[in-house]
Formats: sequence, C-alpha cells, structure tokens
Amino acid sequence: MRKNNTGFTIVELLIVVVVIGILAAIVIVAYNGITNSAHDSAVRSDLGTIGKKLELYKVKNGSYPIDSTELQAADFPVTKDSYTLVNSDGDPRNNLYYRADSEGRWYALGVITQGNSSVYFLKNGQIEKIGGVSWASTGNEVIDMADAEGVEITTSDLEGSTGYSASSGWEDWTE
Repeated sequence: MRKNNTGFTIVELLIVVVVIGILAAIVIVAYNGITNSAHDSAVRSDLGTIGKKLELYKVKNGSYPIDSTELQAADFPVTKDSYTLVNSDGDPRNNLYYRADSEGRWYALGVITQGNSSVYFLKNGQIEKIGGVSWASTGNEVIDMADAEGVEITTSDLEGSTGYSASSGWEDWTE
C-alpha cells in the first residue's frame, strides 16, 4: 500500500514568504508616502493660518511681530506632530525659524516637516516649498525681501525666535 504524503515543499514555502515580504514592503512605502503627504498638508495649513494671523497682527500693530514676546501675543497654533524634532541623523534639532527685521517690515518663517521630508518658507504671506532651512537662511530671506524694496539691512538688523528648540522644547507662541 502506498502512502500519499500531502504538504508543501520548501521551495513553495520560500516563494510564499518572498511574496509576503514584497507585499509588506509595498505597503510600508505607500504608508510612509501617505503620512508624509498628511504632514505636508498639516504644515501648509498651519502656514496659511499663521500668514493670516501675521497680516492681522500687522494691521492692528503697524508691523509684523519681531521677537518671541510679540509672537506670543499673535498666538499661532501649530500641528506639533507634523514638525520634525530630529535631523536626518536622529539628533535633536530646531524646526521653526521666525526672523523679522527690527522694524517689523518683513518676516520669514522656515519650517521642517516630520521625517525631514519637506521644508517650507512663509515669507510675508507667501508659502514656498524649498530644499533647506536654518536660522541663517530665514535671515537671508528677510534681507533679500528688504533688498528687493531697495532697503539695505544686515543680520544685525534682524530679530526672531525658534518655535521649537532641542534644549527648551516648544515655545509658548506655538500654542
């Protein structure tokens, strides 16, 4: 009498494992893309709201906020989970850089989204997606805006605040 063995061969099992691995990789990549897109949307929404609040502040006070005390009065709610807290090496980093000239005529706000996937500037109400942002670059944007209007200013003419710093956490003006 012959016994009929049923079951899978090792090759068949290996093929199933490889197919499951490929499907899992596709799902992970798609999920990361969706979450990055959601973070970008939240940050763009925050920037739109901040831009409007800055314009209202200027109408009410005659100039844009200059430092963290004036920013506190404007009160900018941000979607904190959508902003990065670490750089690409995993080290703590700042993620919101606000700079204005000392007379409050121009401002630039640079932000970095979660996962360091996107960087945006808000400059006197205009939102731009760019490649990199730092404390110096937001200052350079303000200087460029002044220069475009024929006003010469330097970094010593700038004030500002970071919305989040690795040492002290979120600033009160981001609430």
